[in-house]
Amino acid sequence: MILKGFGGRKVAVKRVEIHRVNKIEEEAMLKLNHPNIVRLFHCEKDNDFMYYVLELCDASLNQLFLKSDDPQKYNGPSPCQIEVFRQLATGLAYIHSKKLIHRDIKPHNILIMRRPGKHQEIIIKWADFGLAKSVNEKGYHSWSGVRGTRNWWAPEVLKKLINENNAETKQFWGTVKSDVFVLGLVFGFIFLKGEHLFGSDETEIPMNIIRNDPANMKNIDGELRKYYEDDLLKKMLENDPEKRMKSAEIVKQLECIKNKLTKKEEEFRELCARDSSPDLVGRIKHFIRLGIDVNAKDKKGWNALHYLCKSNSSPNLIDSIQLLIQLRIDVNAKDDARIYLRDNDKISNKNEILKLLDEAILV
Repeated sequence: MILKGFGGRKVAVKRVEIHRVNKIEEEAMLKLNHPNIVRLFHCEKDNDFMYYVLELCDASLNQLFLKSDDPQKYNGPSPCQIEVFRQLATGLAYIHSKKLIHRDIKPHNILIMRRPGKHQEIIIKWADFGLAKSVNEKGYHSWSGVRGTRNWWAPEVLKKLINENNAETKQFWGTVKSDVFVLGLVFGFIFLKGEHLFGSDETEIPMNIIRNDPANMKNIDGELRKYYEDDLLKKMLENDPEKRMKSAEIVKQLECIKNKLTKKEEEFRELCARDSSPDLVGRIKHFIRLGIDVNAKDKKGWNALHYLCKSNSSPNLIDSIQLLIQLRIDVNAKDDARIYLRDNDKISNKNEILKLLDEAILV
């Protein structure tokens, strides 16, 4: 159900039968207030139902990677990978700082929201706190019975809840580090565009997690993996939770990676401005594989498209622009790339490129 209200914005209303109300989820949502967590605006009840008024989001993360002909596929804008990772890690670190563990991390429970306004900023949101639980000062909590989704469990949880007899009645001390491992699985899911890091067969994934065998790690582009695997993914996917990094440490490492990528984005714009070689498309693809933000702008507000149109004369200019459009570069940027194109005397097929830009703007 969607309603208008609450300052003129559209909101989502979740209706739950009174006898099915999860007080843990309600208490967690009321306790949390962060840009990367779905906000609970209001709750009330009648004789039959409890009503929760929540931020309205556009899709869940898994919908981003559905097949193109799937009606549920999300085709809207989304941030670059490093920004998705940063927002997820920041939100999770906040959850842990409030002495809570999520315990049900998976792509279905991560939402994409387009903030209303001219620029439609994209925000990644944590949702579904039905299995959230309080932890002590050291980040531990008592855990009994099966919780969450098998393919999105940390190895210590799988070992306790799958390999032991009478798993439903067993109790052990869990840790917020389990959230960190599963966040690593989500990072891998994004790298692999919807594939699970620990396998493609639903039945083999849990055992691969226990064996610490990320079968699909090899499918992550080598250039991209250099930035994340050794310095981040392996620490998040450490089999021993005592050795696994903390969520706050992930935030710090992602800032370092973001700084490295910012330098690469500067090199990328320079490439688009100066490199007129026949291999321009291949060189652009090299930078894309690193996970840079194609929409990154310099101090003048120019992105790579501006520089291609203003200064480049590569014989593959059209193919290069088409590639950037496919990568959702902002063709409606403040400084109109078409103006720069008209002033570029080195380009002979301006009309064809102008038509390409105009069609992209109309999409």
